[in-house]
Amino acid sequence: MKIESVQPKAYLDISIDSKPIGRIVLELCDQQAPKSTSRFLQLCRGETIDRTLHSYKGANFDKVIKNFTIQARTTNSGASGNSDENAKALYEENLCESCPTFSLCWANTDSDLAGDQFFITTYPQPHLAKKYTVFGHVIHGKSVVREIERVSTNSQYEPTVAVVIDSCGEWDESMNIPIFNASYDQVGGDIYEEYPDDDQTIEEDSVESAFTAIERIKESGTILFKRGDKNQAYMKWRKCLRYIVEFDPDQDQNPEYFQKFKEVKKKIYLNLSLVTLQLKQYNDSIKYCTFLLDLDDAVEQERAKAHFRRGSAYFELNKLESSLVDLKTAHKILPSDELVSKKMQEAESALEAKKRKEKSKYAKFFG
Repeated sequence: MKIESVQPKAYLDISIDSKPIGRIVLELCDQQAPKSTSRFLQLCRGETIDRTLHSYKGANFDKVIKNFTIQARTTNSGASGNSDENAKALYEENLCESCPTFSLCWANTDSDLAGDQFFITTYPQPHLAKKYTVFGHVIHGKSVVREIERVSTNSQYEPTVAVVIDSCGEWDESMNIPIFNASYDQVGGDIYEEYPDDDQTIEEDSVESAFTAIERIKESGTILFKRGDKNQAYMKWRKCLRYIVEFDPDQDQNPEYFQKFKEVKKKIYLNLSLVTLQLKQYNDSIKYCTFLLDLDDAVEQERAKAHFRRGSAYFELNKLESSLVDLKTAHKILPSDELVSKKMQEAESALEAKKRKEKSKYAKFFG
């Protein structure tokens, strides 16, 4: 009986612009690259090497190239000569002919050893396997990697906001995987990756398989919303929208599923407009309502909901004129809806009060 050895694992807790995003867990290839694995774990644990404390804690991802790599180095990148020698000693042969997405590699080479730089690939890079040591891969927190990949950068590919490793260390199965930018709850049958490009469960070139995934993700968000977990529901429906955009079929080639995708897209826009309104993310609610209203096939009931929610969001932002326009439109479609009527009257009263206050203010200058 063959017993597979358990490979060591490390974690990196990431924040972007001081906002916690989540944890990246990396499985390290100890048998193939023992020196690289040992060195990386030392740096994650924050150990003294050559009488100097070296750690990735507090370090920044200092280079981010979309569809290529994200790169970081230790906080003490001005490493001593002894440290450089250690880095040179750990340089090992590559582990694979290819360098798939989410590979962990040393950026150090024999000619570039300072700072214990590492990078994580965000797209397959087979040519890099010929130049750099590949010694691990991401097993959890792929959505965190994608979030880092999507930060804005300058012309030198340096992030314009701080992307920081707040904490790091060795990881084992008893530990949590905190994620703040995605929901990994599999309720409703959602077994899919946060980003469709990373998912390997949907059948290739199968619009039916993609639509099944979309329906499951949507249902997962609905279950969470009914449980009262609005933030998790928001992340599920936002994920669902990514899958809709990615797999949206051609109208001529697949008219049946083209229409199905349009219908589910409308539901997701409405779901997102509602949950963001309840989460007080008013600008996002306005955005999703506008997306729905821009569709040429939205029915009156759907348009009424979008106008009401957008009007309510404008109201909370004290944009009363815009609020009243939307609420009156919703009232025109649903004249007997008490909730719409009440909100419209509230907006009218607030706008009148605002006008009286402004009139009184300007009267002082001419009284």
